[in-house]
Amino acid sequence: MFKRVNPPVDQPLNHSMPRSELIRAAIAVLIGTALLRLAGGVALSSLGLYLKSLGSEGAEVAFVAAGYYIAELLLAPVFGALSDRMGRKIFLVAAPLLGAVALLLYPLSSSLLVLFLIRLIEGVSAGAAAPATLGYLSDLTDGSKYRGRIMAFFEIATLFGLLLGGTVLGPRVWDAFHTSSYPILAGIYLLGAMVFWFFLPNVGLRVQHRRKFADYIRVLSSKRLLRFMPAWVAATGVIGLWLVHVQNQLYAGKNSSVAGQALVGSLTGAGISLVLGAFGVVFLAGLYYGSRSTERRSTPMLYAGFGLLWLSICMFILNHPEWGLEFGFNINLGFSQIYARGWFLLLLIGAFFQAGFTPVALAYLADISQDFPEDRGVVVGLYSIFLAGGNLIGGSFLGSIFVGNFKFDGIALLTLLFTLVAFASVTVIRRNSSD
Repeated sequence: MFKRVNPPVDQPLNHSMPRSELIRAAIAVLIGTALLRLAGGVALSSLGLYLKSLGSEGAEVAFVAAGYYIAELLLAPVFGALSDRMGRKIFLVAAPLLGAVALLLYPLSSSLLVLFLIRLIEGVSAGAAAPATLGYLSDLTDGSKYRGRIMAFFEIATLFGLLLGGTVLGPRVWDAFHTSSYPILAGIYLLGAMVFWFFLPNVGLRVQHRRKFADYIRVLSSKRLLRFMPAWVAATGVIGLWLVHVQNQLYAGKNSSVAGQALVGSLTGAGISLVLGAFGVVFLAGLYYGSRSTERRSTPMLYAGFGLLWLSICMFILNHPEWGLEFGFNINLGFSQIYARGWFLLLLIGAFFQAGFTPVALAYLADISQDFPEDRGVVVGLYSIFLAGGNLIGGSFLGSIFVGNFKFDGIALLTLLFTLVAFASVTVIRRNSSD
């Protein structure tokens, strides 16, 4: 049924692998992941600027961008199943190589259809990488008390790379190199593949017999998985909503203000960077704090729900100073003074606790995968489906409806609705299991 790889299949991995080797392998995964996300963040930012230089905007940009999510959404479970049969490492190495090829193709065409197809190739790369990476970390941490912490560092490496690449380096790299930046980014992808190839031992199980469609239906109909799914989709829906719409609503563009909503059109680009930077620092701190929890997996998820609830309340209050609840104070930075809005500082408390959801959710998904050792790649591959699906629901579908009708209040309201869905899901988890 199984092929013995390393370690023997009847032993938890961390019982046969010295702790130093486990940590070394985990660090290699995190470094490789950070490199790929860094290059991917720069590439995404550069693509937006490239499309703008071609005169494309709005629906045209959305069309090109959609290729990535469509491919990842459809192919992640397929690659997850293949990684169960062929091992994780081959996909960890092949995925960034394919991504590098995609990046090299961008400067060769200005056709929107061709750019969509190239973005589709990038999505194939992501669909192969995500289940292989999470499957590898799940194999690596079988029976280990470090699982939650390692999953948190995976998310930190992912967000750090995307934020640094997408918001800090992306515009500067484009200004300096334009389309000549893509070969450089392809080189970073190649470096990530080399890290995976040279520094990762082969671990986990390989399924040697043919799997039937009914086997996958059994996996996907797992009660633990079905209880958990709404919470994860709601959490990623919030992320998609914020990523797509928050900056757009805050930015002080021409005719951007809206009567009765103070946050709409309230900040310059520098102000938005400062606000999002503070949010990002607190969020990363919350990720690490959440990873240290020794309680039931669902307990930090519950705290995250309260954090999101508090966030939505603070958003409403910040957007409506006429309610009379506003307060704040000046902070002297030496070279200048800034006025700190009290409710924004209180909002950051919610961000801190909300961040604890992701590492615990990843660890919980890895826990569920232990119930299906032959289909672990399929289970962790659902991460990509939840992520892409939530982003499409929150960022594109419901986000467009709520923000289109209610502006920033729509962001706060939809955040609140997603929070209620997450609360309901976590409540069901806590009532029906000891998770």
